Amino acid sequence: MNFPVTSWVVMMHHQDAGTFAPAFRTIDEAEEFSNAMRLVTDNIAISEPVPVVATQEIKPQVSIRH
Repeated sequence: MNFPVTSWVVMMHHQDAGTFAPAFRTIDEAEEFSNAMRLVTDNIAISEPVPVVATQEIKPQVSIRH
């Protein structure tokens, strides 16, 4: 089964603040963000965009009451 890319994350690490990973809908948005952050920051390690891939299909179990 081929699962889709659901979003893209850019992992960022700062020695004092810790690690965080904002998510983006498209790789273009993620690349634009990561490149811009590299230009304006000095003390933060910033990754290339990383795909988030669904690993299983989940069907919600919702009961509808009338």
